[in-house]
Amino acid sequence: MPKIDKNTIKNFPKTSSLKIFKFKNSKNYYCSFYVGTHRTKSGNYEKSLKTANVNEASKLAKGEFEKYFIEHKDNFKKDFDFTRDIANPYFRMRIKKFKNIERKENVGQRESQKYFNYMETYFSEIDYRNNETLEEAIEHLVENLRMDKKSDNTISKYTTVLSNMFNYAIKNSVINFKPEFPRLKIINQQRPSYHNSELNMISKELYKRYEDTKNLEYLQVKDYINLIRGAGFRPGLEPLRIKRFQYRFIEDKKSKEKILAFTLFDTKTKPKHQLTATPYFAKYIFPEILNRQEDNNNADDYLLFPKLKNRQKVYNRISKIFTRVSKDLDLFYRNGTTRPIYSIRHTFIKNQYQKNPANVEVIARQSNTSPKMIHRNYLDEDDVMLIEEHRKLYPKKSIK
Repeated sequence: MPKIDKNTIKNFPKTSSLKIFKFKNSKNYYCSFYVGTHRTKSGNYEKSLKTANVNEASKLAKGEFEKYFIEHKDNFKKDFDFTRDIANPYFRMRIKKFKNIERKENVGQRESQKYFNYMETYFSEIDYRNNETLEEAIEHLVENLRMDKKSDNTISKYTTVLSNMFNYAIKNSVINFKPEFPRLKIINQQRPSYHNSELNMISKELYKRYEDTKNLEYLQVKDYINLIRGAGFRPGLEPLRIKRFQYRFIEDKKSKEKILAFTLFDTKTKPKHQLTATPYFAKYIFPEILNRQEDNNNADDYLLFPKLKNRQKVYNRISKIFTRVSKDLDLFYRNGTTRPIYSIRHTFIKNQYQKNPANVEVIARQSNTSPKMIHRNYLDEDDVMLIEEHRKLYPKKSIK
C-alpha cells in the first residue's frame, strides 16, 4: 500500500471529510472523503484526480464530492434522516420536560409545529454530517422567512428552535459540531444585485458541470436562473408552478414582434398576474428550455423540472446548487452580506430601470409589486437611482 505524502495533504473544513493528497510515488493528486463502511471497506471513497496542480485538484475534488452524493442521494436519504435523528428526539425531550409545568405544557408542541409546518422541507433530504450543507439549509430557511416578510422576532424564534436542536444532538453525540447561523443584522440588510456578467459566469459554470457529470439537473437549474432573469418573476415557487398552458405568444402588429406572455395564478399579491418576457429571452433562451423538455409537452406539465411533483423540494435543490456555484466563483458575498438566488429579482428590476427610469410604474406592474416597493427595496440601496437623480439635477447642458 503506497504511503501518503503528508506535505501534500489539503483539507476542506466546510466539506465534511474531503481532502486531497499525493502518494509518495505519484505525481498526481487524489481525493478522499468518508461515505461509510457499508459502502467501502475503509469507509472512504478515493479517486485519482489526474492532475498535479493543487488548485485544479481542489476544484475537481469538490466536483467529485458533489457528484458522488448526487448519484447516491436516494441511498443516503435512508442512512441519514434529519427529522428522525435530530428533530424528533429533541421534541420528545421538550414535550416530556414541560408537560407538567404550568403555562409551559405546550412548549414542545409549539416548537414541533414550527419545524413540521415550515422548516422540515429544508432539512429532510440533507446529510446532516456535512457542515456546509447544514449552513446552506439554514441560509435558505432564513432567506425564505425574510421573503415571507417575517419579523426579526419571528425569525429569531425559528432559529432558536434549530439552535437548541443542534445543541441537544451534540449532547447525544449525533453530531460533533454546530453550524453557524446568520446574524439578524445581516438578515435585514438589503441584498445587492448581481451584474449580468456575473450571472453569465454562473450559467457557464452550470453548463460546465453538466458536461463534466452529465447530470441534467445543472441544465435545469440554468433554465430556472434564465427564466427569472427574463421577466419580473418573484424567485421561489412562483416560477416553478408555471405549467405549459400558462404561456402564450402575442403578436404585436405594430412592431411585428411576437411577445412571450405568462399568466400566473395565486401569486403573493393577487390571484392572477400577467407579465411578459424580455425579447432576448423569448427569442434565444425560451426555445432552448422548451426543447430540453420536449418529452413533457402536455398542457398540464410543469415548464421546469416536469417530472418532479414536490415543488418546494425542487426549489430547495435549485437554491442550494445556485449558492454553491456562486460561492465557488467567489460571487456570493458582497458588501458584507450575501447574494442568494432572490438577488436576481433585484438585477431584473435594476436593469429595466436603467433602460427607462420613467417606466417605474410599468416595471412595478410587471414585477407584481408597487412603485413604492421598487424604490424602497430595490433602488434606494443601489447607485442606479442615485445616478439617475444626478443626471436630472445636473444635466450636461448646464455644464459649460
